[in-house]
Order: sequence, then structure tokens, then C-alpha cells
Amino acid sequence: MLRELSLLLEELHDGLIAAEARGLPVQVQLANVEMTLPLELRPILRDGGCVLLADLPRSREINAWNTMPSRLTLSWSCDGGAP
Repeated sequence: MLRELSLLLEELHDGLIAAEARGLPVQVQLANVEMTLPLELRPILRDGGCVLLADLPRSREINAWNTMPSRLTLSWSCDGGAP
């Protein structure tokens, strides 16, 4: 399901925080995380502006109908405060 890119990024960040919290009884702290994701992107016009919708590709097949998905590389780092 395509959703606003900002919501997708928030879900990824929340997942990292949850993974860090599940590290008990061994204390785990994520200081730097980098990932490259294949994304299906679609710009739409909404409320007088443009919104970018995104999600993981629905199909892994690449052919004349399904082109190579876009790739987004992102990284989060912690400078000692909360991520």
C-alpha cells in the first residue's frame, strides 16, 4: 500500500527503536544505521501541492511491465542523545 514517504520513514525509524529496546537482557545501542531500500514511488497532487507516495515494490519481477524499482539510501546516527 503506497503511503506518504514521511510515514514510511517514521515506521522504519520506530522499528529501529523497537529493535534496540528488544535487546534486553543484552544492552544494545544503535549508533549508526544505514540501509538501501528498493522503493515504488508515485508523486500525486494533493491539496494544492505534490506528495510523494512510497512503499516496497509489490513484485520482485522486472520485465517490460515492471521496471527496476527506485532505490533510497538513508542513514540515521546518534550523537549521544536520543535517536
